[in-house]
Amino acid sequence: MGWITRRIAGSITFTIVTVLLGSYAALRGWLVGGVSLATTTGIVILGIAALCSLGVTSRMKREDKGREAWQAWQDYYTRMYPGYYRGR
Repeated sequence: MGWITRRIAGSITFTIVTVLLGSYAALRGWLVGGVSLATTTGIVILGIAALCSLGVTSRMKREDKGREAWQAWQDYYTRMYPGYYRGR
């Protein structure tokens, strides 16, 4: 996956978490109106959403790096030992 996929996944995660936490806060009466940086509850909700988004994109990037490293190792092994895969 490329960086654009990670950005899309991060923005979707941010939006979903913000909507869920904002709805819960409004239901409980902690938030009146929309989620904004003008209230403490809004700051907390947006902060949690940002951390969740960062966690999702970081995990995706780490998995991509691991996949690339595994592919590089397979390519190296194939070049060093060309007859290994033909015999199996």
